[in-house]
Amino acid sequence: MALSMLLVRNSAAISRLGMLSAPLRSAALSSRLVAPMTTTAQEEMAKFWDKNAQRKRPMSPHLTIYKPQLTAMLSITHRGTGAAMAGFVYAFSMGMLVVNPLLGWDFPTIISFIKSLEIHPWLILGGKWCMAWPIAYHAMNGVRHLSWDAGYGFNMKVLYRSGWFVFLSSFLLADLMLYFL
Repeated sequence: MALSMLLVRNSAAISRLGMLSAPLRSAALSSRLVAPMTTTAQEEMAKFWDKNAQRKRPMSPHLTIYKPQLTAMLSITHRGTGAAMAGFVYAFSMGMLVVNPLLGWDFPTIISFIKSLEIHPWLILGGKWCMAWPIAYHAMNGVRHLSWDAGYGFNMKVLYRSGWFVFLSSFLLADLMLYFL
């Protein structure tokens, strides 16, 4: 800072002597135009919101005013199902690593324990469907993404058709998984 102030004060004399290169000369001259920062970022933000409140400006538009689009909802669902499946696999794996050595339970023992709880078959079917649908949806939407990687399906009409196809066929595929598996 002290060097730049010295350069600013003496820039005319230094430039007359030709001792200052062009980039340094322009930097020294332009630093005269910059005012020192006297406010913090929070003060600036408070000023901004106060000014907007005085002028009765609305907040910036947010998610509440936008109509949800199919493509955005499918993208969010694809990420959510991927994260949920990964989390389930990690939790199950860690659980098996802990339960097996501590209690001596292997996978068939856990299955027989769940059967001994005598849970209603409709509840078990619902639980299986809740595990099958994310797999089906993520697989179907993954094929859709692969077609995009190949350069197909970017027309808006095709995007919406393929989106509805993925969404509806994921329910059918989940039902088929329950029936055959």
